[in-house]
Amino acid sequence: MSSGGILIVGGYGVVGRRIAADLAPDYPGAVIVAGRNLEQAQSLAISFATGMRARYVDVRQPESIEAALDGVETIVSCIDQAEPYLLEAAIQHGLAYTDLTPHLITRRPTDAMREAAVRSGARVVLGAGLAPGISSVLARAAADRLDGPVKRIETSVLLSIGDEYGSASRAYILDEISRPYRVTVDGDDRRALPFTRPTRVAFPAPLGRRAAYLFPFSDQVFYPRTLGARTALTRLALDPPWLAAVASALVRTGLAARLAARSASRDRSQALLHRLQAGYRGGDWYGLVVEVAGPGGSARASLVGHGQAEVTAVGAAAVVRALVDGGVDKPGLWCAEEVVPVGSFLEHLRREGIAPQIECTPGSRPAQPAGTPGGRLG
Repeated sequence: MSSGGILIVGGYGVVGRRIAADLAPDYPGAVIVAGRNLEQAQSLAISFATGMRARYVDVRQPESIEAALDGVETIVSCIDQAEPYLLEAAIQHGLAYTDLTPHLITRRPTDAMREAAVRSGARVVLGAGLAPGISSVLARAAADRLDGPVKRIETSVLLSIGDEYGSASRAYILDEISRPYRVTVDGDDRRALPFTRPTRVAFPAPLGRRAAYLFPFSDQVFYPRTLGARTALTRLALDPPWLAAVASALVRTGLAARLAARSASRDRSQALLHRLQAGYRGGDWYGLVVEVAGPGGSARASLVGHGQAEVTAVGAAAVVRALVDGGVDKPGLWCAEEVVPVGSFLEHLRREGIAPQIECTPGSRPAQPAGTPGGRLG
């Protein structure tokens, strides 16, 4: 399949520039870094000796998006979008598209979008990166190891406060800390709160067992449909552990909701997280555990390493490669676990030094909650 222009929107950001670096050597002249800061995009493009280009785009303005799509066949969005203008343009023009959006729980694609993508020939994979993205493909790989149907998928992510994050990532955590969301448990739709119901999760060495709290990573939204799971839960652990415990206390006492409602408090919280990030700089471990259980046993996929921005970029780039090279050839709007080829995806991760482990454990049971559950799901 042709490797026409690959437009990376937000391509000079923390993750975007890493995606550009991953793709540029194999698609010379095709990668276009774009965003509202054209000078910054041009500076990054010049730093590569692969014919990388720069382009202006403002995703808040449909006319700006239209102007930026000349010669583009694949779009990668690395920025949050209040309105889905970029996605809608990709669908309208029959392009390939993926993004790193963490907001699929509250901004789900519509049936009209799905139908329009099939008509136009657009190939859309929502949710690339670490979770969803790598977690989604690992869930597919683990599910394929089971003899029978999938009953339960539990995903746990560990992130370190000292790692490299942009302001958008910090804002996402603050946005979600107090917002109720819906989960599927035993086939029922139930209410949940972030940073409640801690569970002891065994992350790979050297991380070990950590308390992980419910958190609305968006891959859980689709597993009941895409993989048939009757229960789908995602959790977040933080390093240092006390930080998640503080967040949990704020949620339980209602302080998180009151702080989130005040812009001044949000600004102070952003500043505090930024100072903590600087204070713990160098502590950049991440961990990922995906547990998939069925009637006859379970499979466990895990990953550990340094630098969540780097692994996020590698995961996103692997999805882009599947779109550009024809691994994803079905028009429509998909999740990664539905259409991304597992073998080539994992092979790209391994070439980049990222080696997930997948183990089958027949007869094992899901992890049990640790300590006070923080309220029933319901």
